[in-house]
Amino acid sequence: MDWSLEKKTHALERFNIFSGLDRDFLTELASIARPVEIRKKDLVFREGDPARGFYLLVRGRIKLSKISAGGKEQVLHFVKEGDSFAEAALYMDRTYPAFAEALEDSQLLLVPCDIFLDKLKGDPDLAANLIAHLAQLLHLLTRKVEELSLMDASSRLCRYILSNLDRDTGSVKLSMGKGHTASSLGMAVETFSRTLSKLKEDGVVRETSPGVLQVMDMEALEKFCE
Repeated sequence: MDWSLEKKTHALERFNIFSGLDRDFLTELASIARPVEIRKKDLVFREGDPARGFYLLVRGRIKLSKISAGGKEQVLHFVKEGDSFAEAALYMDRTYPAFAEALEDSQLLLVPCDIFLDKLKGDPDLAANLIAHLAQLLHLLTRKVEELSLMDASSRLCRYILSNLDRDTGSVKLSMGKGHTASSLGMAVETFSRTLSKLKEDGVVRETSPGVLQVMDMEALEKFCE
């Protein structure tokens, strides 16, 4: 990819964290952003690695996860194109709090912590954008804790389906695959498969093709989410 200053500036315009900012200021930010290209299954960083900055995902998909001492993985979030991640590195103890793995060949921009914080001090609009973005992340993680601690497998899966539903078609594509989706919901793959099979038996959903679910009973789906 052509990582010219103009291309990097144009890329930054896609990210909500930079919405409404003056283009000259975006160009300044683009000048400090460092291109990173990473192959599928490679790690962007490991938990505990020194935090160099936060990342902007220009192309590809990234999985954020924690690994227990026993080797069990809990997916925290799937990062899609146009999203940023690892912003916590700006304020924490300067180490990354999770693992970040590329699910496909990906292109990123790394924004160094120290330089970004200097620019943050002088731009209240950027600070407001960052606060709003971190508030959204807090909401996402609060919801994750609620799902894992208070909801059974059926409710978690139904909430996932409802949250990712294409309202025009009434369908959901498990784009991350059943394994990654199960992990993100705090389930073993076997539990995920059994739960999905039960929803199909009850007529709540049907699988129209591998990894694609069609909602057949919206009322039942919504009741499971309560």
